[in-house]
Amino acid sequence: MTEESRFSNQIKSNSAFVAKSVFDLHCLIQGQSEALYIKKEMGFPVWASSALLFLSSVENASIMQIAQAINLSHQLASQRVKILLKLELVDGVQDDNDKRRTLYHLTPKGQEKSEILNLYCLDASQAFKDLSDEIGVDIQSVLNSAITALQNKSFGKRFPEHLQTYKQRVALKKDEKA
Repeated sequence: MTEESRFSNQIKSNSAFVAKSVFDLHCLIQGQSEALYIKKEMGFPVWASSALLFLSSVENASIMQIAQAINLSHQLASQRVKILLKLELVDGVQDDNDKRRTLYHLTPKGQEKSEILNLYCLDASQAFKDLSDEIGVDIQSVLNSAITALQNKSFGKRFPEHLQTYKQRVALKKDEKA
């Protein structure tokens, strides 16, 4: 086994790297979903799906409303809307009540794509249920529980209290070895 493989395995089994494992899972699912989107001729990127779905559930919405609905920053929601505009899945009109604000809605093409996306979501839901059954844990439930727990008590508040700083603890370890 190479040093790289050994180190990779150590990280995978170290609870301090849970966030990396979640990110790795995200990247794996996103990559495999992108391949499915191409194969199924979805016609828009995976990362724009939640914005498209939200817009299919409302008459129109501002960037701020989209950002809040899909739990992203204003900037990231704006990026998603820009690609949907470019693909002619969304159109924007100036808000009559606030001329600084644009309200976005699906075009007929966007409505068609949202219906296709809803069917994809049914299949994806079944695929994740099968995966959950295979590994013996409800992935969605575990992730939602972890999110809720961290919202209730932050990661930093879960750290053990130490009398010394990390720098002091490293120095003590060096002294012990000497």
